Amino acid sequence: MNRLPRLGVAARARIVAALAAGVTAGGCGSAAPPTPAPPTGTAPSATAAPAPAARPTPSTPLSRPPLAPVTQPAPGSGTAADRAAVETVFRTYLRAVADGDFATACALNAPETNQRLLDELARRGTPAPTCETAIATLYAGSGVAQGAATIADTLSVERVDVDGDAATVAWSVEVSGRQPAVTNALRRVDGQWRLLPTPDPTG
Repeated sequence: MNRLPRLGVAARARIVAALAAGVTAGGCGSAAPPTPAPPTGTAPSATAAPAPAARPTPSTPLSRPPLAPVTQPAPGSGTAADRAAVETVFRTYLRAVADGDFATACALNAPETNQRLLDELARRGTPAPTCETAIATLYAGSGVAQGAATIADTLSVERVDVDGDAATVAWSVEVSGRQPAVTNALRRVDGQWRLLPTPDPTG
């Protein structure tokens, strides 16, 4: 089971932001990106600012050149080609979240990841019609977007393991002077690697 280390709220927020839909959809974690939201089951603070009247809309993506495909993947198990494909999808997802390109981020999620994100928001009483709008809602409500670009730019992929149509990516990034290790799972969907939900850090 993927597990994030116990860190402070601000650190958790930055990592959740980096993982965006994946972290929130999966449950709760303790390092809080990405991509992007308060952990599942966390009650709103009594001093939190009131929610904006209008529902947030997806951000306009920043204009950046696309990431080049990974040619020298991190060590691990499975063929180099599979590991490179997995790492490319993972890095592209994090960059898309950091850039506010939520359409691309959602397209790189497995169907169950997007559905669990929508279900979780509905459970919280803030339903969203699409995955893209859901991530935008999480960003607007959590204030954690600013750390996402740093995570996408500075993360270190330590290991990629592929077993048939399942894969895991072990990675780390410096957060508040610490370097927590995080693991994300992917599965092959119609020949393409897609991200699976990540357990919530508070779970």
